[in-house]
Amino acid sequence: MKRLGLVADCALLACLCLLTICGCSDTTPRTSTGSGGSTAAGGSTGGGGSGTSGSTSKNTTGGNKGDAAASDVINDGYITAGPWMGYGFTATDPGAATITPDCGGGSCNPPFTGSTFCMQGTVTGRADYTGFAMLGWNVNQEDSVNNIANTWAVPASGGVIVTVNNPGNTELRLQLQGTDPHSGADRWCAPLVSGQLVPWSSLLTNCWTGGTPQNALTPGTPIQQAAIIVPGLQSDLPFNFCIVDIQIQ
Repeated sequence: MKRLGLVADCALLACLCLLTICGCSDTTPRTSTGSGGSTAAGGSTGGGGSGTSGSTSKNTTGGNKGDAAASDVINDGYITAGPWMGYGFTATDPGAATITPDCGGGSCNPPFTGSTFCMQGTVTGRADYTGFAMLGWNVNQEDSVNNIANTWAVPASGGVIVTVNNPGNTELRLQLQGTDPHSGADRWCAPLVSGQLVPWSSLLTNCWTGGTPQNALTPGTPIQQAAIIVPGLQSDLPFNFCIVDIQIQ
């Protein structure tokens, strides 16, 4: 455990998170069941973390290429879904995955364009299950030049439905995170089934089998970002998916 902490600290220095430019991610070892526990945290934290993510500013958002499913909630990397609005990004830790688009250098390559919001690549297999890839977006960010990522308060009831085009049927998780997502206490996740409601109350910290503590997301919690996570295995895991729709219930 001490060695893992030292690795995270080194990556923290490399990340240099800025509020609207860079993002960071944190890793937590999985359980040995294969159901997974590696959890990412990306985007505009304003503080440290142990990973890299893409730009979340208007002119440097990053994207996807190839065949992709069109969405009614995406426009050039900017998401508008009910009360949620903000720019998208990808994130991983150094060596934890290869991702297209690569948003680790302050901008994304290639850029998100049109009505598609996709991520493809390979999560690196690791004995401790700490590989991961993230496709995320800010939930309260104006489409403007000074586009600071603000927070959004979780309602007392309802949830979110995320529909994805996931031809490989890769295991995915939905994750919501606050302003300090490199802290395991400020991010909540749940297994994602495309097109099915994820109640706010079902999102937990350390949501994988054997993860502790598992604290439920509570009403009024300020959320800054949402993301779809590809949790890693002990062998390399290819993935290729697109977000088709997001509905807040």
